[in-house]
Amino acid sequence: MHRAVSRREWLGACAGLFLALSGRPFFALFKQCEKPTDLENWLLHDGVALLGDIAALSRLGAVYLSLHPHERNRKRLSRLLLRSAKPVGLSLLKEIARDWYEHEVIIVQGWVLARTEARICAALHLISGARE
Repeated sequence: MHRAVSRREWLGACAGLFLALSGRPFFALFKQCEKPTDLENWLLHDGVALLGDIAALSRLGAVYLSLHPHERNRKRLSRLLLRSAKPVGLSLLKEIARDWYEHEVIIVQGWVLARTEARICAALHLISGARE
């Protein structure tokens, strides 16, 4: 059973995710990703420092993966998250905006997330050592 994420944890994690993807540090948005491990490296080195409560995001990722077990694969998640040849940060922002525009949202523990946001949480969960 997964522990529920509190409103405070979620807001802190979302604020961190927003800051990380909106340009702090700005140059990190323009790093290219060519392989699935590049997304993981970006999340670990450029994203994690700014994402907020990684443990809370990882817990949401675990719940998302329990609802969507077919996505429990790092390479598949990387392909789903990075659909364009744009730099990783810009690509993630584009996908999140597209999800909201097209109403591609999912409810995870009562939180309405863009599917890309949920997948980022899932990637963080898998990176943190969860078995695929």
